[in-house]
Amino acid sequence: MKIDDIVSKNFSNIFEPKLLQEICKYGILKNAESRKTILEIRREIQFIPFIVAGIAKVKRRDGTGNGIFLHYLIENQTSAISVTYAQEHKKSEIRIKTEGNVTYIAVPVKVVNSWFSKYESWRNYYFKLNQKQTSILIEKINDIAFNNLEYRLLKYLEETSIVKNDNVIYRKHFDIARDLKVSREAVSRILKKMEKEEVLTLGRNKIILN
Repeated sequence: MKIDDIVSKNFSNIFEPKLLQEICKYGILKNAESRKTILEIRREIQFIPFIVAGIAKVKRRDGTGNGIFLHYLIENQTSAISVTYAQEHKKSEIRIKTEGNVTYIAVPVKVVNSWFSKYESWRNYYFKLNQKQTSILIEKINDIAFNNLEYRLLKYLEETSIVKNDNVIYRKHFDIARDLKVSREAVSRILKKMEKEEVLTLGRNKIILN
C-alpha cells in the first residue's frame, strides 16, 4: 500500500486535507522488525514517528541499563514527549522500541514543528495526545508510590493484553522486571502466587491471563 493510501486510511478523520498532503509529501514510510529501536535516548530527534500498524513501547532510560516502561504507542499515535523535545531542540530522553513488526511514517522534525502555526487539527491532536500520555505517566507515578508490586504487575499484564488484544503475553520474567524496574526474582515470585490463585497460567516465556 502506498503512503497516500495509508495516510488517507489512518488520518483522514483526524487531520485536515492540507496537513494530509504534507504528511504524504514529506513523510517516509518505514517498516521495522520486532525489538527495533525507532528513537534512542541522548540522540538528536531527526523525525517524528507516526505509528500506522503494530505497537511500539516507550521507555525512559538512564544510559546505564536502567529504565522503566512508560506506555505503548498504537495505530495512529505518536509520542507527545518526542514532539515536545523536538520543539525545544532537545535530545531525546526516551526510547521508542517496536513490539513485533511495526509500520510507521517518519516526518522530519522541522516539518512537524511548522504544523503548530498552520493547522488547528494538528494542535488539537497534539494537545489531546499529550494530555492522555501525561495522565498515563501520572498514573504510573501513583502506582509506584502508593501501590504494591502485585498490583503494578497485574496492571502491566492487563494493559499489555488489551493493547495486543490477546490474553497470551509472550514475555520473559526478566523483561517484565526491567519494564517495572524491579528484580526478576520478585516478578517470578508474584507470578507463581497469581498462578496459584488462578489469576493466570504460566508457560515457557509466556503468561496466559485467565
